[in-house]
Amino acid sequence: MSSIVDAESIAKLFATKYEDLYTSVPYNKADFKDIVDVVNNQHLQSGFNTDCVINTSDVKSAVKRLKVHKNDGDRCLSTNHIINAPDDCFVHIAWLFSTIIVHGCLPDSFTVNTVVPIPKGHNVNMSASDNFRGIALGSIFNKLFDNIVLYIYGSNLMSSELQFGFKTKSSTSLCSMVLKKTMSYYIKNQSPVFCMF
Repeated sequence: MSSIVDAESIAKLFATKYEDLYTSVPYNKADFKDIVDVVNNQHLQSGFNTDCVINTSDVKSAVKRLKVHKNDGDRCLSTNHIINAPDDCFVHIAWLFSTIIVHGCLPDSFTVNTVVPIPKGHNVNMSASDNFRGIALGSIFNKLFDNIVLYIYGSNLMSSELQFGFKTKSSTSLCSMVLKKTMSYYIKNQSPVFCMF
């Protein structure tokens, strides 16, 4: 049993152990440089470029656009966890997203959605399944990633003028209004129909 118990002595002990570990294998500086050059060349040939880099400021701006108190559904994670996270967390998220873009591969948790039933109104019969609609709770990280892509490349993305939902300054209520106006117009202006027997 060691008698080292104070913080400074413990830190020195670990420093000595790691110094011994990292210097235990002799190496030639020229050989090491060759290895670094090979890794850098493979890195350049992997298709990586500056468009693949998500930086911390991108993550921070995406976090600012998250809504509070939204849950993940599957991982028991809330947007509040990310919104109130320290900057170190944003650095790791930026690395994760950059790696996803470079390798073109997503973790399975990014693609998982949990469908949760919510009532269609306040005073509905809660025992009838027809009075509920399902909403999909997706990954918080997926929402962040979407926010970053929309922030960086949103000006390059086009959508139809007939699309109402999932679009800035537009909503499905506008679609409902257009439908009602159209129906109202044709109901007012339709000619009477006579049936001949």
